[in-house]
Amino acid sequence: MSPKVTLLAAAFALVAASALEAQQPVDSTKALYTKTCAMCHGANGTPTAMARASRNFADSTAMASVADSALRETVADGKGRAMPAYKARLTPAQIDALIGYIRTLSHH
Repeated sequence: MSPKVTLLAAAFALVAASALEAQQPVDSTKALYTKTCAMCHGANGTPTAMARASRNFADSTAMASVADSALRETVADGKGRAMPAYKARLTPAQIDALIGYIRTLSHH
């Protein structure tokens, strides 16, 4: 095999591996959202009948006025009796990943 072909094959393998690695965190964060948030906030960010008063993550206008720090605080510390605190169950990195995922829900 020529050096050009070997280099091209190696570059292709690296790009394919990077794409796979980039997809896995999104998939795992979506699974975390589904497990911890979707029951009330809905799979697509629209509140379920169970929690009509919860924040609508799919509403881009409403979400534009909410700072990440406010979302982080709510996820970590909870809100009232309906929204549990997750700071003992999730790492700060998981909370940040959830916030990043929640932000994608208003862009669909």
